Amino acid sequence: MKDKLKEISSVTNPKIKEIIKLLSDVSYRKKERKFVVEGIHLVAEAMKKGIVDAIYMTEDAYDDLAMALPISSYHNIFLIKDNVAKKIASTVNSQNVFAVCEITPQHIDYDNNILLLDRVQDPGNVGTLIRSAASFNFKTVISNPNSVSYYNDKVIRSTQGNFFQINLVKEYLVQSISELKNQGYIIIGTQMHEESKFLNKVKFKDDEKYAVIIGNESVGISPEISELIDINVLIPMEENVESLNAAVAGSIVMYEISTAK
Repeated sequence: MKDKLKEISSVTNPKIKEIIKLLSDVSYRKKERKFVVEGIHLVAEAMKKGIVDAIYMTEDAYDDLAMALPISSYHNIFLIKDNVAKKIASTVNSQNVFAVCEITPQHIDYDNNILLLDRVQDPGNVGTLIRSAASFNFKTVISNPNSVSYYNDKVIRSTQGNFFQINLVKEYLVQSISELKNQGYIIIGTQMHEESKFLNKVKFKDDEKYAVIIGNESVGISPEISELIDINVLIPMEENVESLNAAVAGSIVMYEISTAK
């Protein structure tokens, strides 16, 4: 099959230029409703979801990895030269396998707990939070439009493949929280407040639905969203520790809720 594949040897090839633009331009991703994943695991997960438009891999990668990918009946595959792979790779030790994928409509699962992201900017934090949401049965993540893009390559890598297990919604949180309250959700904040409660003192119930808000790494939760919080929780820590990383804090809160009896 390999000898029948089309080969791309130039970084100025239109298809490669599109990949570069999808990787670097958020507005272009939104317009085209496409994004790029890299690496055998992420490409395989995207193929399982049926959202892959095209696959690009070097000849060496094809020889090493083709058996691990379900590509025997897949026709839109291109071989790329090493210089092309180097141009579009976002990791130092790339596996030289890439896929252009469709951004499909995402829906809020109102039957399970939900994670809310307010202006979270660090791609690693967002990726880790998505991974933790998948781990602790938070089926949907809703992010304010001013948070980092879900389809940032660092976000996708940080999810370790859990990216495809979660409903990823971009929506203004004030609007979302209003609907969540109508759906019976209890809104959990993570900021210091005179009425804040220590996390280990809050009795979460497995028959309640919770939405956890994680705010901006520097300034926390927006004032207009703070007003909508039902309970603010604090994570007990040693006195000489100022604060936890946003992804760590969010993960701890989601874990505590997921283990509610």
